Amino acid sequence: MSPTPSIHSTAPEPPTVELPQLRTYTAESEDDRVDGLRLVADSVAQQRQIASKMLIAHPANLAAYVLFIAILVQYMYKSFDDLLVLMTTIGGITMACLVAVRMATGGYLFLAEEVNWEWLGDDRLIVVKWGEEVIGALVLGWADDASKKKPGRRRRGKAVVRAWTVKLKYRGKGVGEGLLEEAVKVAGEKGADGIVFDRDHANSKRILPKFYNGFLDKREVRAEKALEKVADDKGNFRQRRSSPTWGSR
Repeated sequence: MSPTPSIHSTAPEPPTVELPQLRTYTAESEDDRVDGLRLVADSVAQQRQIASKMLIAHPANLAAYVLFIAILVQYMYKSFDDLLVLMTTIGGITMACLVAVRMATGGYLFLAEEVNWEWLGDDRLIVVKWGEEVIGALVLGWADDASKKKPGRRRRGKAVVRAWTVKLKYRGKGVGEGLLEEAVKVAGEKGADGIVFDRDHANSKRILPKFYNGFLDKREVRAEKALEKVADDKGNFRQRRSSPTWGSR
Protein backbone atom coordinates (compact mmCIF):
# COMPACT_ATOMS: atom_id res chain seq x y z
CA MET A 1 0.00 0.00 0.00
CA SER A 2 1.22 3.50 -0.85
CA PRO A 3 1.48 5.95 2.03
CA THR A 4 -1.27 8.54 2.40
CA PRO A 5 -0.01 12.06 1.65
CA SER A 6 0.23 14.23 4.75
CA ILE A 7 -2.14 17.13 5.03
CA HIS A 8 0.81 19.13 6.37
CA SER A 9 2.86 18.77 3.17
CA THR A 10 3.90 22.05 1.59
CA ALA A 11 1.41 23.30 -1.01
CA PRO A 12 2.85 24.31 -4.37
CA GLU A 13 3.45 28.03 -4.72
CA PRO A 14 1.31 29.93 -7.20
CA PRO A 15 2.96 30.53 -10.60
CA THR A 16 2.99 34.30 -10.03
CA VAL A 17 5.70 33.88 -7.38
CA GLU A 18 8.18 33.10 -10.15
CA LEU A 19 7.39 36.28 -12.14
CA PRO A 20 10.03 39.03 -12.12
CA GLN A 21 9.26 42.19 -10.19
CA LEU A 22 8.13 45.30 -12.09
CA ARG A 23 9.70 48.47 -10.70
CA THR A 24 9.49 52.14 -11.72
CA TYR A 25 12.12 54.46 -10.27
CA THR A 26 14.72 57.12 -11.02
CA ALA A 27 17.81 55.53 -12.54
CA GLU A 28 20.87 56.10 -10.37
CA SER A 29 23.29 53.34 -11.36
CA GLU A 30 25.35 53.68 -14.52
CA ASP A 31 23.94 50.44 -15.96
CA ASP A 32 20.34 51.59 -15.56
CA ARG A 33 21.13 54.99 -17.05
CA VAL A 34 22.93 53.45 -20.01
CA ASP A 35 20.08 51.02 -20.68
CA GLY A 36 17.46 53.76 -20.35
CA LEU A 37 19.32 56.15 -22.64
CA ARG A 38 19.85 53.38 -25.18
CA LEU A 39 16.11 52.69 -25.13
CA VAL A 40 15.39 56.34 -25.94
CA ALA A 41 17.92 56.28 -28.80
CA ASP A 42 16.34 53.08 -30.14
CA SER A 43 12.91 54.73 -30.16
CA VAL A 44 14.29 57.52 -32.36
CA ALA A 45 15.93 55.03 -34.73
CA GLN A 46 12.67 53.04 -34.95
CA GLN A 47 11.01 56.07 -36.51
CA ARG A 48 13.01 55.24 -39.62
CA GLN A 49 11.02 52.03 -40.07
CA ILE A 50 7.74 53.89 -39.67
CA ALA A 51 8.79 56.61 -42.11
CA SER A 52 9.92 53.96 -44.63
CA LYS A 53 6.53 52.24 -44.44
CA MET A 54 4.81 55.59 -44.98
CA LEU A 55 6.91 56.24 -48.08
CA ILE A 56 6.32 52.79 -49.53
CA ALA A 57 2.62 52.48 -48.72
CA HIS A 58 1.54 56.05 -49.35
CA PRO A 59 -1.25 56.06 -51.99
CA ALA A 60 0.42 58.81 -54.04
CA ASN A 61 3.73 56.94 -54.21
CA LEU A 62 2.05 53.62 -55.02
CA ALA A 63 0.02 55.26 -57.78
CA ALA A 64 3.14 56.82 -59.27
CA TYR A 65 4.99 53.48 -59.14
CA VAL A 66 2.15 51.53 -60.77
CA LEU A 67 1.76 54.18 -63.47
CA PHE A 68 5.47 54.11 -64.24
CA ILE A 69 5.51 50.31 -64.46
CA ALA A 70 2.45 50.38 -66.73
CA ILE A 71 4.17 52.83 -69.09
CA LEU A 72 7.31 50.69 -69.02
CA VAL A 73 5.34 47.55 -69.92
CA GLN A 74 3.59 49.39 -72.72
CA TYR A 75 6.90 50.56 -74.13
CA MET A 76 9.07 47.43 -73.68
CA TYR A 77 6.76 44.44 -74.02
CA LYS A 78 6.25 43.54 -77.67
CA SER A 79 6.54 39.76 -77.58
CA PHE A 80 7.13 36.87 -75.19
CA ASP A 81 10.89 37.18 -75.80
CA ASP A 82 10.84 40.61 -74.13
CA LEU A 83 9.46 39.22 -70.88
CA LEU A 84 12.83 38.40 -69.27
CA VAL A 85 14.28 41.81 -70.00
CA LEU A 86 11.09 43.47 -68.79
CA MET A 87 11.04 41.59 -65.49
CA THR A 88 14.72 42.32 -64.91
CA THR A 89 14.14 46.01 -65.56
CA ILE A 90 11.15 46.13 -63.19
CA GLY A 91 13.20 44.37 -60.50
CA GLY A 92 16.02 46.87 -60.90
CA ILE A 93 13.65 49.82 -60.69
CA THR A 94 12.01 48.37 -57.56
CA MET A 95 15.39 47.91 -55.88
CA ALA A 96 16.35 51.48 -56.79
CA CYS A 97 13.13 52.73 -55.18
CA LEU A 98 13.84 50.80 -51.98
CA VAL A 99 17.37 52.18 -51.85
CA ALA A 100 15.96 55.69 -52.29
CA VAL A 101 13.55 55.09 -49.39
CA ARG A 102 16.42 53.87 -47.24
CA MET A 103 18.48 56.96 -48.02
CA ALA A 104 15.53 59.33 -47.51
CA THR A 105 14.86 58.03 -43.98
CA GLY A 106 18.47 57.54 -42.90
CA GLY A 107 18.46 60.84 -41.02
CA TYR A 108 16.68 59.19 -38.10
CA LEU A 109 19.83 57.19 -37.39
CA PHE A 110 21.82 60.40 -37.06
CA LEU A 111 19.15 61.81 -34.73
CA ALA A 112 19.41 58.65 -32.61
CA GLU A 113 23.16 59.18 -32.27
CA GLU A 114 22.50 62.62 -30.76
CA VAL A 115 20.79 60.98 -27.77
CA ASN A 116 23.83 60.75 -25.51
CA TRP A 117 25.07 61.88 -22.10
CA GLU A 118 25.41 65.48 -23.27
CA TRP A 119 21.79 65.43 -24.51
CA LEU A 120 20.60 64.02 -21.16
CA GLY A 121 22.51 66.57 -19.09
CA ASP A 122 21.27 66.85 -15.50
CA ASP A 123 17.71 65.79 -16.28
CA ARG A 124 16.08 62.94 -14.40
CA LEU A 125 15.94 59.55 -16.13
CA ILE A 126 13.03 57.41 -14.94
CA VAL A 127 13.04 53.74 -15.93
CA VAL A 128 10.75 50.72 -15.66
CA LYS A 129 12.56 47.49 -14.94
CA TRP A 130 11.07 44.01 -15.43
CA GLY A 131 13.35 41.73 -13.49
CA GLU A 132 16.81 42.75 -14.70
CA GLU A 133 15.64 44.24 -18.01
CA VAL A 134 14.92 47.94 -18.51
CA ILE A 135 11.74 47.99 -20.61
CA GLY A 136 10.73 51.66 -20.43
CA ALA A 137 12.35 55.06 -20.02
CA LEU A 138 11.26 58.67 -19.52
CA VAL A 139 13.44 61.78 -19.36
CA LEU A 140 12.06 64.54 -17.14
CA GLY A 141 13.43 68.05 -17.41
CA TRP A 142 12.37 71.59 -16.54
CA ALA A 143 11.20 74.46 -18.69
CA ASP A 144 12.78 77.11 -16.46
CA ASP A 145 16.47 77.93 -16.30
CA ALA A 146 17.98 75.64 -13.65
CA SER A 147 20.78 78.14 -13.01
CA LYS A 148 18.22 80.60 -11.63
CA LYS A 149 17.06 78.20 -8.95
CA LYS A 150 18.25 79.23 -5.50
CA PRO A 151 19.49 76.52 -3.12
CA GLY A 152 16.75 75.16 -0.91
CA ARG A 153 13.92 76.59 -3.01
CA ARG A 154 11.27 74.47 -4.70
CA ARG A 155 11.32 74.36 -8.48
CA ARG A 156 8.98 76.76 -10.28
CA GLY A 157 7.66 76.57 -13.81
CA LYS A 158 6.65 73.44 -15.64
CA ALA A 159 8.27 70.05 -15.81
CA VAL A 160 8.80 68.83 -19.38
CA VAL A 161 8.92 65.29 -20.71
CA ARG A 162 11.90 65.15 -23.08
CA ALA A 163 11.51 61.46 -23.95
CA TRP A 164 8.99 58.69 -23.29
CA THR A 165 9.33 55.20 -24.69
CA VAL A 166 8.63 51.53 -23.98
CA LYS A 167 10.12 48.46 -25.65
CA LEU A 168 7.97 47.28 -28.54
CA LYS A 169 6.90 43.94 -27.07
CA TYR A 170 5.78 45.57 -23.79
CA ARG A 171 3.64 48.31 -25.30
CA GLY A 172 -0.08 48.36 -24.64
CA LYS A 173 0.37 46.78 -21.18
CA GLY A 174 0.27 49.92 -19.01
CA VAL A 175 4.06 50.33 -18.73
CA GLY A 176 4.03 53.73 -20.43
CA GLU A 177 1.22 55.00 -18.22
CA GLY A 178 3.21 53.94 -15.16
CA LEU A 179 6.13 56.04 -16.38
CA LEU A 180 3.88 59.07 -16.84
CA GLU A 181 2.43 58.61 -13.35
CA GLU A 182 5.91 58.52 -11.85
CA ALA A 183 6.91 61.64 -13.81
CA VAL A 184 3.78 63.49 -12.65
CA LYS A 185 4.49 62.43 -9.06
CA VAL A 186 8.09 63.65 -9.18
CA ALA A 187 7.09 66.93 -10.86
CA GLY A 188 4.49 67.56 -8.16
CA GLU A 189 6.94 66.82 -5.37
CA LYS A 190 9.41 69.30 -6.89
CA GLY A 191 6.80 72.05 -6.89
CA ALA A 192 6.14 72.27 -10.64
CA ASP A 193 3.20 74.30 -11.94
CA GLY A 194 2.38 71.52 -14.40
CA ILE A 195 3.88 69.03 -16.80
CA VAL A 196 3.89 68.98 -20.61
CA PHE A 197 5.86 67.40 -23.43
CA ASP A 198 8.89 69.40 -24.45
CA ARG A 199 8.48 70.92 -27.92
CA ASP A 200 11.91 69.56 -28.79
CA HIS A 201 11.50 66.10 -27.26
CA ALA A 202 13.51 63.15 -28.53
CA ASN A 203 10.90 61.98 -31.06
CA SER A 204 9.71 65.39 -32.24
CA LYS A 205 11.98 65.89 -35.26
CA ARG A 206 10.83 64.83 -38.73
CA ILE A 207 13.00 63.90 -41.69
CA LEU A 208 10.34 63.63 -44.40
CA PRO A 209 8.00 66.38 -45.63
CA LYS A 210 4.85 66.94 -43.59
CA PHE A 211 2.91 65.10 -46.30
CA TYR A 212 4.30 61.78 -44.99
CA ASN A 213 4.27 62.38 -41.24
CA GLY A 214 0.59 61.83 -40.48
CA PHE A 215 1.07 58.63 -38.47
CA LEU A 216 3.92 60.04 -36.36
CA ASP A 217 1.98 63.25 -35.72
CA LYS A 218 -1.11 61.32 -34.60
CA ARG A 219 1.00 59.21 -32.27
CA GLU A 220 2.43 62.37 -30.74
CA VAL A 221 -1.06 63.79 -30.18
CA ARG A 222 -2.07 60.56 -28.41
CA ALA A 223 0.99 60.83 -26.17
CA GLU A 224 0.13 64.41 -25.24
CA LYS A 225 -3.44 63.44 -24.39
CA ALA A 226 -2.19 60.53 -22.26
CA LEU A 227 0.05 62.90 -20.29
CA GLU A 228 -2.77 65.41 -19.86
CA LYS A 229 -5.05 62.69 -18.49
CA VAL A 230 -2.49 61.43 -15.99
CA ALA A 231 -1.64 64.98 -14.93
CA ASP A 232 -5.31 65.77 -14.31
CA ASP A 233 -6.00 62.49 -12.50
CA LYS A 234 -2.78 62.10 -10.49
CA GLY A 235 -1.11 65.52 -10.48
CA ASN A 236 -0.76 67.83 -7.52
CA PHE A 237 0.03 71.11 -9.23
CA ARG A 238 -0.69 74.70 -8.33
CA GLN A 239 -1.86 75.28 -11.89
CA ARG A 240 -4.38 73.04 -13.67
CA ARG A 241 -4.59 72.28 -17.36
CA SER A 242 -7.75 74.39 -17.61
CA SER A 243 -5.69 77.50 -16.88
CA PRO A 244 -5.23 79.77 -19.94
CA THR A 245 -1.45 79.80 -19.36
CA TRP A 246 -1.09 76.01 -19.08
CA GLY A 247 0.66 75.53 -22.39
CA SER A 248 3.13 78.39 -21.97
CA ARG A 249 6.74 77.68 -21.07
